[in-house]
Amino acid sequence: MAREDGDRDLTIRTAGSSPVRAASRQFAERMRPSVEESIRRYGETEAEIHAFTRFDAEPALLLDAALGATGAGGPLARVPVGVKDIFDTAGGPTKRGSELYAGRIPERDAAVVRNLRAAGAIIVGKTVTAELAMMHPGATRNPWDRSRTSGGSSMGSAAAVAAGVVPLAVGSQTNGSVIRPAAYCGVVGFKPTFGRFSREGMFVTSETLDQVGGFARSVIDVAALSAAMSGEPLERWWSGDTTTPKLAALRTAEWERADDAARERFQADVDLLAASGGPIEWPAPPAGLDDAPGVLRTIMLFEEAHAMERDMRGREGLLSGIARRQLAEGAAIDRDAYREALRAREGLIAAFAAWAARFDGVLTPAATGEAPTPETTGDPRFATRWSLIGAPAIAIPSGLGPGRLPLGLQIVAAPGDDRRLLASAAWCEGRIPPIGPPPL
Repeated sequence: MAREDGDRDLTIRTAGSSPVRAASRQFAERMRPSVEESIRRYGETEAEIHAFTRFDAEPALLLDAALGATGAGGPLARVPVGVKDIFDTAGGPTKRGSELYAGRIPERDAAVVRNLRAAGAIIVGKTVTAELAMMHPGATRNPWDRSRTSGGSSMGSAAAVAAGVVPLAVGSQTNGSVIRPAAYCGVVGFKPTFGRFSREGMFVTSETLDQVGGFARSVIDVAALSAAMSGEPLERWWSGDTTTPKLAALRTAEWERADDAARERFQADVDLLAASGGPIEWPAPPAGLDDAPGVLRTIMLFEEAHAMERDMRGREGLLSGIARRQLAEGAAIDRDAYREALRAREGLIAAFAAWAARFDGVLTPAATGEAPTPETTGDPRFATRWSLIGAPAIAIPSGLGPGRLPLGLQIVAAPGDDRRLLASAAWCEGRIPPIGPPPL
């Protein structure tokens, strides 16, 4: 896949190009109108999957009618969108998955929500998050099997898209909170390079790691969502490049922690893509990359504990045992150890950026296997490295496991190469057979 000059600094040379215009038309035709369908699917599925903390059917219908009557446009005109309940929505509750914030009504939309509304989207509701966007599961169940989790912490957003309630949803990721739910629910989940989306009005507990992300049913759809959330034209995210990408496949030290089905699926995906486009390299990972899980944990726990210190003081009883233990562990981390972890992160960013620059995409597993039972949000380990270094990452559905639950393929790229990554992911998506909708 040819690299465009200025890809990292977002200098766009393809604005108005026919592939981008064609993609915009395809997106528009597939997306709307659908508010009535969203409300219908909510009524059919919510009692079983519990994807929403709040669903505003009547306001959504009224706004849809008004937009239809006036002919108001925008790239997401009249498209229903779900928003994770850690992003402020003016005049409506944003509880952040915790009784600590019960009754909290923000006066102003988060930046990504404002941008979505400006693009014409209709925010139909707030989706369930794990407690404080951490590890304690929320109520959401997997649309493929209600005895399984939909992942965490963006569990409601992934499930709402998988169940067909909304075509697009906003999430966030600190460790694996977009990639893992996408893989478990059989949808596309994308987190861009760290800092590409504004976090204004988002509940942030880790300044170094927290990132905005999104969910959709296809790669082009998540590109359109990204453009809207960033307030940028689609050309900033979608090149229309259909040439064969240069891909690498990567087995990190976590490989043996994946179950047999996940490892077999990953190898089958690599073989299929190689047969479709040519050899795929299997390079050794850059030095130090396997240190990433410990580095991320130190940074994440330290920053979460300090971010929550004031709000939780004297109110610890409102938190789950999981959250209390996680925050206590973070509070015990020495500041010098935290600073050393930050320095290690900077070195890993530089090493990975140099190593990955010659590839259009790097293939890795998205999760250790199928979704587990709902006592846990699942294991984020296959997303950890890319969250630590702020690299763009995307999960696409790649098949069903032995329990007839989705498995996912993750593709990552060097920080700054978001548009290049999305083009590579679209190429891969077009060659992997679709898994279809869940039996819900």
